[in-house]
Amino acid sequence: MDVFGSIADRELSVPGRPQARRVQATYRSHTGGRAGFRADFRLQFALVMQVGLVTSPGVLGQFVSRALGPAGHTLIVAPELDALLAQSDPPPEVVLFAPNVSGTPANEALESAREHGLAPERSIYLGLDVASCEAARRAGFFQAIQLPFQAQELLRAVESTAEGRLLVLLADDSELIHRHTVPLLLENGYRVEEAFNGKEALEKIRELRPDLVLTDVEMPEMDGFTLCKTLKEDEKTASIPVVICSSLGEASDLERGFDSGADDYLVKPVVPEELISRLHALLATRMISARERVLVVDDSAAVRHLVSDCLRRQGFVVETAVDGQDGLGRATGNLPDLVLTDYDMPRMTGFEFVVALRREEKTRDVPIVMLTARDSRRDQAQMRAAGLTSYLVKPFTTDKCIAIVERVLAESRLSRYKEASRLYISEGAVRAAEELSKSGAMGEVRAREVDATLLFSDISGFTNMSSKMSPQDVVAILNEAFDALCIVIKEQGGDIDKFIGDAIMAVFEGRPDFDECHELRAVRAAWGMQRALDGFNAGKASPLVMRIGLNAGPVVRGDIGSRYVRRDYTCIGDVVNRAQRHESKAPLGGVLMSPSVYQRVRDYVVVEEMTGLTFKGIDEPQSAFVLKGFSSDGEGR
Repeated sequence: MDVFGSIADRELSVPGRPQARRVQATYRSHTGGRAGFRADFRLQFALVMQVGLVTSPGVLGQFVSRALGPAGHTLIVAPELDALLAQSDPPPEVVLFAPNVSGTPANEALESAREHGLAPERSIYLGLDVASCEAARRAGFFQAIQLPFQAQELLRAVESTAEGRLLVLLADDSELIHRHTVPLLLENGYRVEEAFNGKEALEKIRELRPDLVLTDVEMPEMDGFTLCKTLKEDEKTASIPVVICSSLGEASDLERGFDSGADDYLVKPVVPEELISRLHALLATRMISARERVLVVDDSAAVRHLVSDCLRRQGFVVETAVDGQDGLGRATGNLPDLVLTDYDMPRMTGFEFVVALRREEKTRDVPIVMLTARDSRRDQAQMRAAGLTSYLVKPFTTDKCIAIVERVLAESRLSRYKEASRLYISEGAVRAAEELSKSGAMGEVRAREVDATLLFSDISGFTNMSSKMSPQDVVAILNEAFDALCIVIKEQGGDIDKFIGDAIMAVFEGRPDFDECHELRAVRAAWGMQRALDGFNAGKASPLVMRIGLNAGPVVRGDIGSRYVRRDYTCIGDVVNRAQRHESKAPLGGVLMSPSVYQRVRDYVVVEEMTGLTFKGIDEPQSAFVLKGFSSDGEGR
């Protein structure tokens, strides 16, 4: 006892950190429990920390300072993170961000913290509403606190963030359970707060917002079922996982526990490894970013609670609205990943709500699931016409609700991925991938010989120019130029095979939707690209100059690369190589055609012949043709 007391009375120093101050020390002596365990000694202390606050000048800084000052912490306030770090050496142990006050979105604030070497688990977001705090947690903030808040709430959040451990609240009226369970939780890396009846537990949960609640059922003041139900009905605490651990083990007891909103139910006596395993499983989702955000719209509080609870258990961030009008405001204010709505509601029906969402540009692509008993063909046709994604017919089970939501979100993710992937791979590669997925022969490597025209473009002197520019400026000017050039290629039915630095490789094949041959379309594209670059250069101090080469003939087009790891869908062969060599011989700002291209388009173009050209791999001097324009017939077609 004296040894423990002497430790508790000393100031603690932590290497490389500011001096720690003692808060409290508690100790218990007992026998029994886990083998070899004789004493449970818990020394709780907090570091005297330097805390940073990124916010615009105002009363918020004064309030935070008053909250942290009595605990010995110092506060540095700055409008930007750069300025904050310039004032502190070493950097603050914890940084508070008030993006809604300073005008910086949560994801940008966290990205800025990462860029400056600040760990996300040492960052706290101060939000103006529940939705912004949920968005901050999704972005990766370890904690988010809604304004206004109590000084004690902020202090606990700051000190727990510095410790970086999850908080479990243990509610049980048995001193023996506390003696056995508390050291087990501490040993496995959790912080622990204790309560000995339901009412005390509820007060502490509302004050501390623990990461998980572990509660008994039979307790004075308030039983565990009532405690769990009260937490799940409060929007501020509904997302906190609750594990009931009770000696009541009948089927009816378990059913009542889960009906009250419990996330898990354990029957005493509990094997320690089983308890820790269950807690780890529930808390795993709180160590990473939350899942998609779902907006639940229903005028029935019971339905809102039922649906919200089952989705939160799956890790979704859930926001609720009481009718269509309320839902429309919430959806446009904070875009959800999915909307789940009732049909019959006051002020705005589900049908009117769907129509309103589809009319808004911001929400028109959000998937919508309708909760309704209206499942006639007429109703289904009407809702599909309005833009509904899927139905959930009443009455429904929570498993059915989760399955529908998971399916619709999976389809939405796949659709977004497919749309995004089209920006990164050529149209030919998209078609090849779709064909391969249909055949199922993933190890198959396909190739075919096709007659095509190859276009190579390259910006002259860009490497030297880019060496004098920042990487951001290089990417910006290159992408802006490509925006103008690629449109011309697509208009003529070309397939952009790849970008090679500042060069473009495009393929033109015969297509039934174009009357002109692929050679002529490639020539028109090359001429149009030069004219588009003229427009791009207008008014620029350093205009870009481009060469373009064209060659036509048989090429091998297909899968090039590893059979199982990574492959390209591209063209290879001598025709491809010669197209690139014609580009290198083209005059600045010009288009150089090979004889094979010129022979097919000679009736439509005006050219100037170049003779005596030497190409790598060809012994004899060659002729090629510089495009000067189009003949009257060529322009008219």
